[in-house]
Amino acid sequence: MDIVYDLLVVAHLLGMALLVSGVVLRLTAPNSPSAMVLMTGAGTQVITGVALTGIASAGLVDTDVDNTKIAVKLVVAVAVLVLAHILWRKPQAGKGLLYTIAALTLVNVGIAVFW
Repeated sequence: MDIVYDLLVVAHLLGMALLVSGVVLRLTAPNSPSAMVLMTGAGTQVITGVALTGIASAGLVDTDVDNTKIAVKLVVAVAVLVLAHILWRKPQAGKGLLYTIAALTLVNVGIAVFW
């Protein structure tokens, strides 16, 4: 099960990379289909995060689970997913929405590292 857990961690990190690259792509080329990249990254983050938590909570790997931290990270990740969906549905949305997605992504990374 450790291999599955490690593969999910890799997928989780790739989701974060998709979020960051989607923000950079949108800032450099506003007419690009970056909203779909953002939605894919946010969806990957939520799904793999839930799977990682489930595996760890079931005791299948040697990892402690801090449920408060996971709950905060899930709320932030779902907020990013909702904002990415709004940006996908309304591509003319302002840069404030994009900056909010970028900031929440960085907040989620900070929570993961420093909490």
